[in-house]
Amino acid sequence: MNKKIYLALIFILAAVVYAAGLRRPGGDVYENKAFSPDAEPVQTVSLIAEASYSCDGDKTIKASFYKGETIEVKPGEPPVPTGSVKIVLSDGRNYDLPQTISANGGRYANADESFVFWSKGDAAIVLENGVEKDYTGCVVPSKQ
Repeated sequence: MNKKIYLALIFILAAVVYAAGLRRPGGDVYENKAFSPDAEPVQTVSLIAEASYSCDGDKTIKASFYKGETIEVKPGEPPVPTGSVKIVLSDGRNYDLPQTISANGGRYANADESFVFWSKGDAAIVLENGVEKDYTGCVVPSKQ
């Protein structure tokens, strides 16, 4: 067999095996590329919850929360959050944000923290450049 064909077949087989490992039964799994480019290899994460928030001024936020892989730390060291959130704002913007350390609720931010999505219970806030301005009073509507 031609050496180039043999190498091409090995490459295709490796790609198929790798792609098959990105899906897990029972959940939406995707490559989370929101983490630092110099971080460990791309992680796979599983969808754990979705929420739709209604905000002041008839604005909305749709959020899909993903659980990352557990990273063990030594006693006394801070936790390493590995989750993420994909959000869609009613103004058309979309963000895929990694989870950051938070003392209360789930906090997600881009690398320079110019955009932060913070959720706790049925409420959420969006901070842009440290200010809550366009998406205020965001809550998951109660089902009655």
